[in-house]
Amino acid sequence: MLKKLLFAATLAAVLSSGLVSALQLRTPQRAFPACGTTCTSHLQCGRPCFCFKFIEGSDTGNCQPEGPAPLRMLR
Repeated sequence: MLKKLLFAATLAAVLSSGLVSALQLRTPQRAFPACGTTCTSHLQCGRPCFCFKFIEGSDTGNCQPEGPAPLRMLR
């Protein structure tokens, strides 16, 4: 009797954890982009990074902690 009860409890725990894992895999991630990745006007960067745009008025940019790299001077 005790073995059947333990088996039923173990089986219920395994099935419920599998169901929770499957639901977590189906839901979209709500994490912020990390430093060095592309960001948009709708998806901002996580701290300590900020979204720096490449072109004024553009929707996409790059997540950087300190700002855009300085422009290179051509000689």
